Amino acid sequence: MKKFSWEAALEQLGGERSIHYSLENLKSALHEMGNPEKTVESLVIGGTNGKGGTTLFITEALAAHGYSIATYLSPHLQHLRERFLDGGRAWSESRLSDWIEKAYPAARKWKLSYFELLTLVFFLDSQVTKPHFNVLEVGLGGRLDATNVTNPRGVCLTNISWDHMDYLGDSLEKILKEKMGVLRPEIPVVSGVKEQDLQKILKKECQRLSCSLTFTNDIPRALKSKSWSGQGITIDGYDFKIRNPSTGALENAVTAYAFLKKCFPEVSVASIQTGFEKVIQAGRLEVVQENPRVILSGDHNVGGMESLIKTLRELKEKNLFVVCGFSPDKDAKQMIELLHPFCKEILLTKVPRARGEYPATYSKLARFIEGPKNAVEKMMAQMTDQDTLLITGSLYLVGELRPLWVKRIPFDIT
Repeated sequence: MKKFSWEAALEQLGGERSIHYSLENLKSALHEMGNPEKTVESLVIGGTNGKGGTTLFITEALAAHGYSIATYLSPHLQHLRERFLDGGRAWSESRLSDWIEKAYPAARKWKLSYFELLTLVFFLDSQVTKPHFNVLEVGLGGRLDATNVTNPRGVCLTNISWDHMDYLGDSLEKILKEKMGVLRPEIPVVSGVKEQDLQKILKKECQRLSCSLTFTNDIPRALKSKSWSGQGITIDGYDFKIRNPSTGALENAVTAYAFLKKCFPEVSVASIQTGFEKVIQAGRLEVVQENPRVILSGDHNVGGMESLIKTLRELKEKNLFVVCGFSPDKDAKQMIELLHPFCKEILLTKVPRARGEYPATYSKLARFIEGPKNAVEKMMAQMTDQDTLLITGSLYLVGELRPLWVKRIPFDIT
């Protein structure tokens, strides 16, 4: 008998580039498999930027309190196992393969996409392992995202920015409405949305659904210290240390803190402090080498790039060289324009795992080398030990290049 290949199975479903922005097929498959999504209480983390960091802060704080946590993340950097965490650790490949093999017949029957199958696999596993909570990072949008099949204990909406406009709409208001699809009647909501017009829309929807709503801009916060190794901050008068120095990480910590205080009053500030300090986000302002310093930061939209540049300014980074690559559906031109004033040179490349076809104009936006590894080699050949190389524009790009410096995948047990 031919050995089952989970990689081949996922490719037969269209691979990572396939998107099925609907819930009908997945709900049918879940029903056939006994509705595993209903067996463990869930927490849903949506928004545009910062979902992954907020998800990890919440995961580690709840674990520090003593809860068992299953976490579902996307996308992955180096290996699919990174998307499935059990107690903060990535699944083994055998665990992943076994569940994909068990779920694959239903996936074929109901024509599930790559992401829908992975979501089904996560729920099937948690039905057996029975953690106290599932923490779900929303993939695309919210209303029709595969994670939007539960009745959560609480919902986070980190912020709203321009992303995936082909699916979510051509205005921030339309994007917000898609992301608000994860809300449920009488379920508490915490949000980092700051724009007043968007806050009004969210308030109105929460009133309609009788959801209590907390905005994180009401939570006091202050920066005490910052370096490439992290930052010391205060949130609501309490001291915290987090390992990511970005301004976005601070906002994510505030959002996670507000969510935990609202939905888990039994969790002490001490547990939140302990959990937050454990969080390491690979590929998000991650320093993987010194002399010259190499930084990986998978900021992939304008909002994320603005946050990255603010952090670089705060850290007074000089002698900055940039290798960047963007997916075809991103506003590469605007992000390159944002980077230009802060760097000595930009080298543009392509993203191997990106969806869609690149326009002919893409390679003309900056000095261009198609292969990411060749681009890095070319850039580093002209740098000194006092320079800094920033690799940015896509988490897929970061995942492609991270093994040049770090062999171990994020969250790995070994």
